[in-house]
Amino acid sequence: MTSSSGRYTVPPEILKHKPRGTMVKKIHGGFYVYAMENVKDPETGKWHTKTKGILGKITLENGYIPNEELGYTVLEYGAYQLAEECAREVMEQFYQAFRKDENAKRIWVLALIYAVNGFRPVSAVSLLYKKSSLSVAYPDLKMGGRAVSNILENLGRRDTEARKFQDILLQSAKEIAIDGHVIPRYSKLDGMTEYGYKYKKLGCEQINLLKAFDVTKGRPVAMKMFDGSKNDKTSVKELIEDVIVEDCLYLMDRGFYSPELKQILAGKNATYIMPVSSNMTSYQNALKRSRGRLKTFVYKRREGLHTIKSAVEYQVASDEGGTRTIYFRNLHEADCEKANYLECLEKKLPGYTETKLEAAEKTFGVIILETTHSGTPQEIYEYYKTRWSIESFYDYLKHQMDFNALGVQDWAELQGLAFMMLLSTLIRGAIHERLRQSSLSGVYMPEVMMTASSVKAIRRNGTWTIENASKNERSIFEALSVPIGTELTPAAPLLPT
Repeated sequence: MTSSSGRYTVPPEILKHKPRGTMVKKIHGGFYVYAMENVKDPETGKWHTKTKGILGKITLENGYIPNEELGYTVLEYGAYQLAEECAREVMEQFYQAFRKDENAKRIWVLALIYAVNGFRPVSAVSLLYKKSSLSVAYPDLKMGGRAVSNILENLGRRDTEARKFQDILLQSAKEIAIDGHVIPRYSKLDGMTEYGYKYKKLGCEQINLLKAFDVTKGRPVAMKMFDGSKNDKTSVKELIEDVIVEDCLYLMDRGFYSPELKQILAGKNATYIMPVSSNMTSYQNALKRSRGRLKTFVYKRREGLHTIKSAVEYQVASDEGGTRTIYFRNLHEADCEKANYLECLEKKLPGYTETKLEAAEKTFGVIILETTHSGTPQEIYEYYKTRWSIESFYDYLKHQMDFNALGVQDWAELQGLAFMMLLSTLIRGAIHERLRQSSLSGVYMPEVMMTASSVKAIRRNGTWTIENASKNERSIFEALSVPIGTELTPAAPLLPT
C-alpha cells in the first residue's frame, strides 16, 4: 500500500523505514522524512496535521538516514559550558542591549563559537554549532554560511543595539586606551581594502581595526573597521565620537596626535596621555633637557610570577596652559637597548656604527609624554604603561585569526565582524579573569580550554548526559567555580531572567 498516487507515490519498501509520527514526501525522485504535529484550528475547532522541519531521508540501500545534526551522539560541551558560565555578566549586559529574540540568540551563539574555537571561516560555523552542546541548549538556529553573513551584515547596518551594548560597557569607564591594528588584505571586493602606510612592510593592501579598551576593568569597549587608506588621526577621531566619556583619561599612541583631537577631548573635560613623536620640536627640546639633576622614582611591573623593579629618571620639560611635556628614561630599558646595539655592532649589521652609538644612546629607554592629566610624573608614567595591557589582550586576535580566510567581504559584514570580535574577546576575557582570580597558579588559558574541551555531552536513551569528567577536569571546573552539570536539557537556552 502506498501513501499517495501518481508521481508522488511512496512505495511500501520505503514506507517500512518511516519513523513513527512522521510523514514521507517524494521530492525530485528522493524520499524525505518530515516531522509532524497535530494542530487545532482555533476557528473551526477541527484538528489537522502540519509538517515541520525535515528530519532526514530514506533510501532503498540504507533505509532511514537522519540529518547530520540528529546523527551526533557526542557533542562538545566543556569549553562552551566554561565560556558561558564565566561570561554570565557579559551575557546579562548583552541582553540588556539586545532583544531576547532569535536574532540575539544567534549573535550570542556565534560569539561563543568564536570565543572557544577562534575566528573560523563563515562556512565552518554551521558544523561547529552542530557538533556542540549549543545545538541542544539553543536548538534549531540557522547558523549556515548565509545565515552567519546575514548576522554580520545586520550588525553592521543596524547598529542601534550594538551601540547600546557599547554604551553599557562605557558607563563606568575612567581610563580608556586606544590602539590600532593593521590587517593585511588580499581581497578587493569589500570597498575598505586600500593601500596604507604599512604597504612597504606588508607587501599588500590593508584595512585598519581600531580598538578602545577599558584599562581599569581590563576589557574592550569598542571595535571598528576603517578603510586602509585612512591614517590613524582620521580614524581615531571617528572612534572617539563613539567612546567619548566625560572626565575620562585617554591613553593613545603617537600616531593619533592632532590638535583637533585635543579639542574634542577638552570639550568633554577628558584628559589624555600621548607620546610625542621624535620628529616634533617638543621632543627635541625635551631630549636636550634643562640644567639640573633629574628626579627619580621606582617603577614596578609584573612579569609572570615576578616583580621587576626599574629606576626611572624624569623631568618636566614644559608646562603650558595645563599641557605638560615630560621626559622619562627607564634605566633598565636603556641598559637593555644599549646591550642590543652593541651586539649588533659585534655582528657588523648594517646601520650600526660606533659613530651613531653616541647619538642613539640619548634615546635608549627614553619616552617623552604629553599630557593634560593632573597626576604626578610617576602616575603619568604608570598610567601610560598600563596601556600596553591592550597589546597582550589582543594577542590572540593577531595570532589566531586568518582574516583573509574568514569569507567576509561586504563593508557592513566587516563592521559586524568587528562587533563579534568585541563580544567574543569579552567572553574570553571573562574566562581569563576567572582564571586569574582562581587558585590555579601556573595554569594558562590554552591548557584550561583544552582540558575543558575533553568533557563531552553524550546521548543515551534520548538523554544528554555529561561524561568524560576525570578528577583533573573536575578540579579545573571547581577551581573556576563553574558547575560541570550532569545532564544537558534540550530546548532550554540559558537566557537571563
